Amino acid sequence: MSDSLIKELNSFLKSANLSSYETSAYLTLLKSDTLTARDISKKSNVPVGRIYEILQELKLKGMIEVQNSRPKYYKSLPFNLALQNLISHIIYINQRKISYLYEKARNLESHIYNSDTFFKPVSASTFWSTEFNLNSIISLLVKESRDLKEELLATSILNDNIIDLISIGKPYFQELRKALSRGVEIKYIWSSEPDKGKSSTLAQKNKHQATYEELKRRLKDVFNLSDEIEGFKLKFLPRQIPTNFNVFDSRRVIIKMQNPLKTSEILSVMNVLDPDLATELRKTFFNLWDYESNIF
Repeated sequence: MSDSLIKELNSFLKSANLSSYETSAYLTLLKSDTLTARDISKKSNVPVGRIYEILQELKLKGMIEVQNSRPKYYKSLPFNLALQNLISHIIYINQRKISYLYEKARNLESHIYNSDTFFKPVSASTFWSTEFNLNSIISLLVKESRDLKEELLATSILNDNIIDLISIGKPYFQELRKALSRGVEIKYIWSSEPDKGKSSTLAQKNKHQATYEELKRRLKDVFNLSDEIEGFKLKFLPRQIPTNFNVFDSRRVIIKMQNPLKTSEILSVMNVLDPDLATELRKTFFNLWDYESNIF
């Protein structure tokens, strides 16, 4: 490993809030096979009195694995997996902090507005929040779908995992069925999964089409959602959409952020209350809807 690469990796780990001891221990393991804690301490210059604590932190962040032998041996995980785990850990920690701050902010807001101070609530034209894990994302979609009054426009990626995700997202699709009974119009575009830089072949397009047909069948059989129901329309778009989104009643947008390490997965969503943005994305949606593909 070149000096410039080690320097770049050091900088990255520092920006990810790893301590100097954690960085030294991890780089030592990255350049070795399996080592005991004492070996790591010697090679990394991490004090023996701190090494077990440091290794426990690296394990917690998902960057190393431990062989429970006597003595214990430590080994770095594959580099790409270690970085993915580290980023997931940071997201988890930050989400907990964000949730805590939101809760404290709501409590403070309530106390201030109910007090005898001069503070008065001001409604902002734009408000946004984020959700990261799958359960939180589904809960958000359920909540916003429950409040629908007129229209939902949504785009999503069609991939091999989508059938399983349909089952996991049961509360969301049940809420869509209720929205239809209230007279809400729902249009859904399912686009092709990114082909990792390669142009789509006929075989890939046929595979996506078959997945789409299975998706339609599952939605109809499990949730009674099909384009036979008034107000519900589905479309398969044989092209990639750069960013997927939902538009709720032309006033709220949920933007779906793809996992850069696995583009078929949603890493997080941004929930934005902004009628102007919703209006622009509504236009984008109907431009996609009018694409040359037919409604199936």
